[in-house]
Amino acid sequence: MPRASVAMPSVADRTVTPVASAPVTRAAPVSVPVAAPPARQPEHVPTVEYIPSLDSTPAWEKAPASKPEPQAETASDVNPALPVGGAVLLANAVLHLFEFLFLPSVSTDPSLRAAQLAGTLVGVGLDVLLGFSFLRGKTQLRTLGFIRLVVGMFLFGGMSLYQAQYLFTLVVFAFSCGTLVLIWGKPSSFLAGVGLTAVLLAVGVEVIGFQKLSAVQPLSDRARIALRPDLEGRQLGEDESIVGERHPYKLRVPSDGWYRRKGEVSRASDASIDVWLTHPELAGSLMVSVREWNDAEAENLREARDVELRDLRVQYPDFELAETSDNGTPLQDPSIATLSGSAVRNGKPFLFEVSLYKTNDKLLLVKAFAPTAAFEPLHLEGASTTLRPD
Repeated sequence: MPRASVAMPSVADRTVTPVASAPVTRAAPVSVPVAAPPARQPEHVPTVEYIPSLDSTPAWEKAPASKPEPQAETASDVNPALPVGGAVLLANAVLHLFEFLFLPSVSTDPSLRAAQLAGTLVGVGLDVLLGFSFLRGKTQLRTLGFIRLVVGMFLFGGMSLYQAQYLFTLVVFAFSCGTLVLIWGKPSSFLAGVGLTAVLLAVGVEVIGFQKLSAVQPLSDRARIALRPDLEGRQLGEDESIVGERHPYKLRVPSDGWYRRKGEVSRASDASIDVWLTHPELAGSLMVSVREWNDAEAENLREARDVELRDLRVQYPDFELAETSDNGTPLQDPSIATLSGSAVRNGKPFLFEVSLYKTNDKLLLVKAFAPTAAFEPLHLEGASTTLRPD
């Protein structure tokens, strides 16, 4: 069979078979809600009650800044030698008290003694205050400590230098300079060691001085004399003897606990007093007066005793004579005449015993008196008769 040519049909020639159309559901358009425009605020009209600030600075910038808290000292700023300086000042307060008690002043002026006591109390109080502050590591009082040390160095050191006390002057300067190094700034280990060495040397000299003083005189005696500036020397014991200063004689000390009064104090009331012993605890007195013999007043010791009795009654109007005695006879002049009696002295009842001696052109008068209750315990009965003229 003849081969027939087959032509591919074109798209246009194709016959489209209609297909049953299915209903197509159209999607409804999505409506996006749109926010309504904000309602316009009504314009604010300022009133008298409120006036807005015209300052453009924000409120947080105008708030006052709080003060920064003080920062604690850093470890690098702390002076490790400061507590050592505080301990040194506390030790100096104790030494200052020792000096006042055991190094009595030679002056008997009450105003000067009061000033010395006031200065001692102020110095001790200041050293204690500074010492405890520095021991706690506080630095607020370092300026006060600097002033105290510098003033003390030049004041006490200058006084010692003026009195030619060169060793004490060196002690004052060494102590002050050494303590200044310890409390001021932040010294190096070497410098702090030098300062502490200077302080220890000064304290060592003080301690050695106190030991030497105690070897010569007990510190208890020195303390008593410091509280009684009219006293001098050491404590005198029973059966010891004192010798005259203006005239040769010896007088036995009747009991323990007696001290010699300073000459200028004793002679303030009576220039003829040669020696005056006093017992601070029991208020007893034993004195020797040296006078020129005056024949116009008395021919013998009996008449001299009558003169002394009149003087006692002038001084103590209530003086009552208890007894008189002598070692002579009506035909012989006595070498000793005595009297005893009582009177009120300083508002208290006292007993008196007086003995008179004649040696060449001198009249030696020994007078013992004490409160009535202390007269016998002090062994003053017969004490005035123990004088032995040389």
